[in-house]
Amino acid sequence: MEISPERHAGDLLSTIGETLRAERNERGLTLKQVAEGAHVSVSYLAEIERGEKDPSSRVLESIASGLDIEVSELLVRIASALEPAPIVPVTDSLAA
Repeated sequence: MEISPERHAGDLLSTIGETLRAERNERGLTLKQVAEGAHVSVSYLAEIERGEKDPSSRVLESIASGLDIEVSELLVRIASALEPAPIVPVTDSLAA
């Protein structure tokens, strides 16, 4: 039997933020433009991009709309950017 070590929420938050920033920059959009399209504040969007805030699924839908991308495509890009956690055999993870 094998287990995966716990991933910290910061890893996911950072990946969400980095992906959103990359998508925004790829489209040549400013924080203000995306925030207005998503109906969120510029400061909140900036905090999400820095991995400081945990956006709800509704907020991610709104940001996807502001980026003019389907939320499903955004989620696929976030998922593909996450590195898989290494698999650790249970025997290696238990104290001897």
